[in-house]
Amino acid sequence: MVGNDIVDLKQAALESHWQRKGFINKVFTDQEIGYIEKAKHSSFMVWKLWSMKESAYKINVQQYNHRFFNPKKMACRLLDAGQGVVTINKDKYRTNSIVNDRFVYTIATLNNSCTIESEYFEFNNSSYRVQSRTGHSKLIQAISKKLHVKNDVIKIKKSILGVPKLYKNDNALSIGCSLTNHGNYGAYVLSS
Repeated sequence: MVGNDIVDLKQAALESHWQRKGFINKVFTDQEIGYIEKAKHSSFMVWKLWSMKESAYKINVQQYNHRFFNPKKMACRLLDAGQGVVTINKDKYRTNSIVNDRFVYTIATLNNSCTIESEYFEFNNSSYRVQSRTGHSKLIQAISKKLHVKNDVIKIKKSILGVPKLYKNDNALSIGCSLTNHGNYGAYVLSS
């Protein structure tokens, strides 16, 4: 199983007021608040931790078919500049994050031995509908190439909880996937 999340830092700066009173204490654990306070760029750390939580949450929803909103229930531990672990209840999810001046991108996995394929990209259009279609198209192209089939035999269907699942000729594939977009950036990840 795999999950991913991307945060457009410019868009986040416009939309979010993470420094407002109470936000940090509502969303982050004491250890995570320590990471934010010690970080050279606090806002980058806020969005890295958020992205870690969101990517792990996507796997947890796949596992248990249950959504919840309790960011403090997801505890992040940083292992080094890019890698970390998110714990939700008894489950541990490994994360790998890319942080630059444009975006934060995190991939989470449940199984360290799975093979990961991912692509992140910048959109040319700010329409959510266009961005969603572009992300789906890029994911379908990647699967088609991997399986050596035409694009039109691959479909993405979402569960009632919004979890994407891949199909070839209406047969479910055993390839895990996740899609994300925010602001001007999007990404997909595949696991097998």
